[in-house]
Amino acid sequence: MKNRILTLCFTGLSLLSLGAQDLDLSSYLELVEKNSKDLYSADIDQKIATAQEKLARSQTRPMISASAGYTRNFLDITMPAAAYVTPNTGTPGMYDINYVDVPANRNNDFEYSVGAQQLLFDMKIFRALEASARYKDLTGTIYEANRQGILTAAKRVYYQTILLKEVYQVKKETEQNAYDTYLDIQKKYDNELASELDVLQAEVNWQINIPETTTAARNRDLALNNLKHLAGIDLDNKVSLTGSLTFIPVSPEDEELGTIMSARPDYQAIQGQIALQEINVSATRAEFYPTLSASFGYGWKTSSDDFELKDGTDGMTAGLTLTIPIFYGGSRFAKMDDARLDLEKSRVSLLKKQDDIRTEIINLQLLLDEASSRIVSAETTLKTAKKAYSIMEVSSRNGMATQLDMKDARLNLSSALLNFYAASYDYLDAYFQWQQATGEGDKLPF
Repeated sequence: MKNRILTLCFTGLSLLSLGAQDLDLSSYLELVEKNSKDLYSADIDQKIATAQEKLARSQTRPMISASAGYTRNFLDITMPAAAYVTPNTGTPGMYDINYVDVPANRNNDFEYSVGAQQLLFDMKIFRALEASARYKDLTGTIYEANRQGILTAAKRVYYQTILLKEVYQVKKETEQNAYDTYLDIQKKYDNELASELDVLQAEVNWQINIPETTTAARNRDLALNNLKHLAGIDLDNKVSLTGSLTFIPVSPEDEELGTIMSARPDYQAIQGQIALQEINVSATRAEFYPTLSASFGYGWKTSSDDFELKDGTDGMTAGLTLTIPIFYGGSRFAKMDDARLDLEKSRVSLLKKQDDIRTEIINLQLLLDEASSRIVSAETTLKTAKKAYSIMEVSSRNGMATQLDMKDARLNLSSALLNFYAASYDYLDAYFQWQQATGEGDKLPF
């Protein structure tokens, strides 16, 4: 593991230095996984799901709050109060009550309180907590499905770039051979051993190959840029792919459909969605249930003309609150129907996914078998074409083969080589899709 980490660090430094760096499939996939913005976005979704789970769990815990206050009174509030009595001069034996204004407030009011609320029973909250945990698992499954899809695409791009590089090499060699033949005919013409028509035909054969080489170079460069972009490699950096189309993995063994489905994260994601919607049905049904909560509070208050905290008044309360839903205009029944229909729709999607997977596996097996057969045929044809071209070269030097014969032999060799590369790539492409279809899209082919 230590040596592997050092190798990756060296790879990263080399890429940054703009020097050509050999890049095998394993290192490339690690770069893709590290720099993929799609995977980074999926990872953020996982973190959001974790935050939502914490939020749902918080609603089952007590809520405690405290407050403190201070009020400064700038105007005195007075109220009349009986102070003394005086004899009534008009009615002997009777007294008049005399009032004086006395302050009804103090300069400073102080108070503080502490309160707590605890949910005792709310089926909606309990279902929401269960749903948040399930959603967290679902985002993890979706992340894995995205990860395998991106890595599968990266493997296909990697070998597609190698294929286009090989196509360019074949086109370039074909052009070079045509050019060498043209120079050879030109020398023979100069020595009066070939006609002017032979020279013109050789030149045309050479010039015809130039546009094909240019097109192949363009396709190779475009594929290489796409490969760099997917891995987060600067487009100015030079990389050399060490993979090869001459070695392919063995054909995969047949697996049971149930095993394949249980290993596929996208199938697991649909199963997780069904479980989540089943919880949603239960949560909607929970709106018919009553809720019960408890509360507790303590408060203290005092007033004084000076900043003195004494002679305060205490208060303490505790209570239970029971809420019983009675009639909400039929909205709860409509929500129940909507939740059940969503659940049924997801179940149909699961059945459809099973059919899609079954068809996909059968089709990929056909593609693998067909590509494997083409590889065997292409290898045989390539050996024959190489032998025929070698014989034709000797015959051409001895003047026993025409330029047309030489052109046909060269064209046959190029076609045979391109057919072999194309068959090898098609096999690898189908193999990568097979790996993703069986839940192993992140695995290396060898």
